[in-house]
Amino acid sequence: MNKILLCGNPNVGKSTIFNLLTKSNEHTGNWTGKTVDIACKKIKNTNFELIDLPGVYSLNSFSPEECVTRNYLLFEDYEKIIYVCDASNIEKSLLLLLQILEINNNVILCLNMVDELNKKNIVLDVKKLERILNIPCIMFSAKEKNGVNKLLDLLDDSYSSNYVFNYSSYIEEKINEISLLIQEPFNSKFICYKVLERDNNLIKEINDRYDINIINDDVKKYLSTINSEFISDEISIKLNNLSNKISYKVIKRKSIKKISFIDKIFSSKILALPLFILLIFILFYLTIVLANYPGELLSYLFDKLELFLLNLSTYLNLPTIIYEPLIFGIYRVISFVISVMFPPLVIFFIFFTYMEESGILPRIAFNSDYLFNKCNCHGKQCLTMCTAIGCNACAVVGSRIIDSKKDRLISILTNSFIPCNGRIPMIIAITSMFFVNSNNKLLVSFIVTLFILFSIFISLLISYILSKTLLKGYNGFFILEMPDFKKVNILKILKLSIIDKSINILIKAIKVSIPAGLFIWILSNSFIHDISLFNALSNILDPISHLIGLDGVIVLAFFLGLPANEIVLPIIIMGYLGNSSLNSLIDNDTIKNILINNGWSFKTALSFILFSIMHFPCMTTLLTIKDEVGYKWMIYSFLIPFIVGVSILFILNIFI
Repeated sequence: MNKILLCGNPNVGKSTIFNLLTKSNEHTGNWTGKTVDIACKKIKNTNFELIDLPGVYSLNSFSPEECVTRNYLLFEDYEKIIYVCDASNIEKSLLLLLQILEINNNVILCLNMVDELNKKNIVLDVKKLERILNIPCIMFSAKEKNGVNKLLDLLDDSYSSNYVFNYSSYIEEKINEISLLIQEPFNSKFICYKVLERDNNLIKEINDRYDINIINDDVKKYLSTINSEFISDEISIKLNNLSNKISYKVIKRKSIKKISFIDKIFSSKILALPLFILLIFILFYLTIVLANYPGELLSYLFDKLELFLLNLSTYLNLPTIIYEPLIFGIYRVISFVISVMFPPLVIFFIFFTYMEESGILPRIAFNSDYLFNKCNCHGKQCLTMCTAIGCNACAVVGSRIIDSKKDRLISILTNSFIPCNGRIPMIIAITSMFFVNSNNKLLVSFIVTLFILFSIFISLLISYILSKTLLKGYNGFFILEMPDFKKVNILKILKLSIIDKSINILIKAIKVSIPAGLFIWILSNSFIHDISLFNALSNILDPISHLIGLDGVIVLAFFLGLPANEIVLPIIIMGYLGNSSLNSLIDNDTIKNILINNGWSFKTALSFILFSIMHFPCMTTLLTIKDEVGYKWMIYSFLIPFIVGVSILFILNIFI
């Protein structure tokens, strides 16, 4: 049975077309990265099997989806490709299509969502697009099921595009030279320039599949003489320019749509930044006002469940060595993570998803591009920064929307400077204890917003420094789909924010908290000469910690809180009280008295908050970075914020 590949960007209706052609009912979605696995099914009444590849924006190695799609295109047997794109947003889709044509020129271009063309006052010259690319182009509407029969008829036709484009003479020369050094059949143009870019994932894939290492001594020697980042940048420039040039030729706008008053406000270059700051302030105010109630309820329920588990353990005569590590160690850490993390996480993602779905966030990001460009980073980094307030790990995955490797790495390496939902409750708590009256929630929100703005400033400053040192190179194009400003479906917002985002992140946090809870219990209940390992370690760290305005207990708590930042403050209280396990946090006044009795001052509180902003990412984020870009950049992402934080605090405590 001949195989047909179904390719395209995320959110262009691939899964819907798959269902139409196969008469199946595969689950569809409208969020990036939904199609992670490959779906395969026979096209009804034909001898073709349809392979639905993951939706991607390019054939780089930035994500598992990109690797899966690229590897299938390069190494699997198939008849032809159906490439699905959004007819009203051709330019964005052409980037991937141009890369695919370098691998296989037997492509059908399916222009989906044609019903959106009239709504957006766009005229698409399909015949001209066919002449330029020399491939069949079908006007398709998955919603109205128009174009299905024509698409099926084309599956039996024989055709091949002769569309060829060249890079600069320098790039073409390097591709030709390295093709002579690489073993056939792995010396195709696409693979050659990926080798020039040092795409290690592709090289490893060839080695794993065919037991062939294409990087022989001659190739290694040749690669040592070229600048891979420069070549990658030049290729990116060419693809962006070419997609822009083609789209300009085939797209015309009938008239300029009148911009609504609300759209003018959120698209304003003058108001964009103040509105962004206002939205951050509203977010924290809502979190402070609303998160306490469900957090207290969850904490109360977990306390009751703990009492039940203790009584059950006693009733069953379980040895203390079994139930104490489980209940006082693992269970208490998990309960802290859920009760402290989940309520603000849900509030954030409801707010964030609303801005995303309504079209507010893309407009703010677009108008922030000028500021980010001045810092030598990508405009889309604004989006990843916003996501980082909810979850740093989520922001790392979200950086896939940045097409430039250099800009994506900058976004990942500076991502942890933005406090996530695990650190924000700590910052709010310490702010309300040492900076303002805790009853004045507006003032607390204002101070916390200032700390977040400081974290954004540090993130941009380090981004600029990285762009001039570790990650020099060309800044990628800022192509951002600007959706219409629209009303949103509340039920959809709740589903996306609670089920698809918040619960998914919470599960990851719980997984890394299980061994952390056990480890903390062991440290607190293992003794050397009548001193617990916890106290022994904190005493060792104490002299060094004083140099940055903290103490040994605080610094040790940050290291033990590596799996989840939510448990840092409870660990500090445990260390000061000399307890053998975490205890439920009491009211803020009692906590403040405990901290003051252990030497805390305004200076300590300020140092604590700044270190909360500038220290290593949590374990979930580090593991996500490892999966996305490898161990090397995971180590950098740990060291950079930690070194910056220690350095700033050291200088601060010299002058204050």
